[in-house]
Amino acid sequence: MSQTAAALPHIVEAEDLEAAVELCYTEGWTDGLPVIPATERPVRRIIDYLGMKPEQVIGVIPPRRGIATVEKIAINCVMAGCLPEYVPIVLAAVQAMLEPEFNLEGVQTTTNPCAPLVMVSGPAVRKLGFNTKDCALGHGSRANAAIGRAVRLILWNIGGGFPGSPCRTTHGHPGYYSYCIAEDPETNPWEPLHVTRGFKPEDTVVTVTAVDGPHSVATGALVNTPGQVLTNIADSIARLGSNNQYGGQLVVVLGPMAAKNLADGGYDKAGVVDELVKRSTRTVAEILRNKNSDHMPAEEMAELRSKKGDELFHYIRSAENVVLLTTGSWGAVGGYAAVCPGWGHFGGFTQTKCVQFPRNGA
Repeated sequence: MSQTAAALPHIVEAEDLEAAVELCYTEGWTDGLPVIPATERPVRRIIDYLGMKPEQVIGVIPPRRGIATVEKIAINCVMAGCLPEYVPIVLAAVQAMLEPEFNLEGVQTTTNPCAPLVMVSGPAVRKLGFNTKDCALGHGSRANAAIGRAVRLILWNIGGGFPGSPCRTTHGHPGYYSYCIAEDPETNPWEPLHVTRGFKPEDTVVTVTAVDGPHSVATGALVNTPGQVLTNIADSIARLGSNNQYGGQLVVVLGPMAAKNLADGGYDKAGVVDELVKRSTRTVAEILRNKNSDHMPAEEMAELRSKKGDELFHYIRSAENVVLLTTGSWGAVGGYAAVCPGWGHFGGFTQTKCVQFPRNGA
């Protein structure tokens, strides 16, 4: 079995498959779920598909400062169950997380339960079989599960993001195992996420934001007005315990019923976001009574204290702080959405990378 850490020999032998799986546990190469032992053949298959040199360095993964070579990324992708054609998406996600604004070191070590959410949009969503229907944020799709799992194993095996030390997240959430979703090109009534973020319609793009687990919102989209749908979502954003009280970014995932309700009501994508900025508020008095507000930037705190108690405090500082996409199934009267709060002004800021498939790829 190939190495997953620089200190290990290149090949580790095991008697059989069962012994190889158990070896991954005893050596700490898995975060709790079983992995596929990364034998030479599937690792080589990925590297050959990519057409890249095994020793090529993609980046340095904090906090352990592990060197993420193409080979090491391929090894973790095999362990996660990735097909070769999934790996360019994993590479783009890694490159996005390594942008300074993402603050991956902080994301890997904070007490907050923010985990990198990988969002895929573009033609490869259909070509690679991502789930964008029932349980789109959950189980049931190899592409979603394996790509999200590969990202986590890279953060684990190369970056050293182990619980307790250095990962101090108080609770975490299931997205720490796998956290990958895709935008539905069929039910999204607006321009796709990657076009919103400046890419061409024919591009496949990965967008990554460090966020908490999804908070379900029953929008009542079948019976409610668009205004009430927006109010229901905004109320879930403006929670006193949310880190978005401190600024930063967040992800809002609309089910197709909620998206249709808003689009039929005359809202374009920018209009939806603008309304969420306006409606996601609490009173200044509520915020100041909550001592958690002391974690806000000093300039914001000074401005806050200068206002009257009945004035409104906005959880979303600007439209650029919202990632909005549509995926999932139609559901019932609730017309569900999901709010994924961010880490506040501390980091995990949204980064987007275009996926570079080899010529023979997706």
